[in-house]
Amino acid sequence: MLSRTLAPIALLFATATATANIGCAGTVSSEPPASADTATTRAPVAVSAHGPVKFFGEALGDVPLTATQRTAIEQLASDAESRHAQVRAAGKDLMMTLAAQVDAGALDRAALKPKLDALSTALQSVQPADRAAFEQLHAVLTSDQRSAFVDAVQAHKQDHMSQFKGKGGLKQWAADLQLTDDQKAQIKAAIMQAMAAHKAEDHDDGAVRGAKHPGEAVMAAFKQDTFVFDQVSPPKDVAQHVSRGSERFVGIVEVALPLLTPAQRTLAAQKLRERAANTDADGEMF
Repeated sequence: MLSRTLAPIALLFATATATANIGCAGTVSSEPPASADTATTRAPVAVSAHGPVKFFGEALGDVPLTATQRTAIEQLASDAESRHAQVRAAGKDLMMTLAAQVDAGALDRAALKPKLDALSTALQSVQPADRAAFEQLHAVLTSDQRSAFVDAVQAHKQDHMSQFKGKGGLKQWAADLQLTDDQKAQIKAAIMQAMAAHKAEDHDDGAVRGAKHPGEAVMAAFKQDTFVFDQVSPPKDVAQHVSRGSERFVGIVEVALPLLTPAQRTLAAQKLRERAANTDADGEMF
């Protein structure tokens, strides 16, 4: 899971943590929850959670849930929050290391590698239980509730990404760092070059233009009566995703960093440290 802007670590963190890291194999046929209670309420779930767990909890706030369902889902969220503590710690360590390097004006790939490896390991370790939990959520919800949840996820995702682009997008970074027109032009050129290389890389890997995004397939399948995560989206190679994401970002930063003044580097490092302290990292959910 990196951002397309100068704040990529959050996107790497969130992307790899969400659909790429939700699930384990097994056939799960959804049945209406065996519960005597029928009264439902709408309220966010897991309000004290972070990152993707919080995102899905907010989406579930648009779904009418019985008390029994809410208790079961809160437990799933609590377990996920505990699992992801190590992921958040690894992400914070990575961002703090990156901030120090930006402040110093030079990137050290060798020093970043163990931090990236630690993040990969943490993400990989939670992937099976996360995917299983998503299947369990499917089993807890009724057909109508699953449809409402999917619709809510799509709506919240749009708001989520709009907020992310506003708070952490390239334009915001350019404004905060007071980049000159020349700096912005050179950084933009580096990003465009990197994007072209990524497209070629994806093509070499057999990626099909126009293919449905994995997250869209997962959400479409979640509405069905039977949901098996591995049949819809096989487990991801987390190490590969982290490696690719970090390589793309590091390449851009290596171009941008020499263009920044010492004051701009200090401010950029400060912003990265603030992001490291903010465990509600924004980014794509799928």
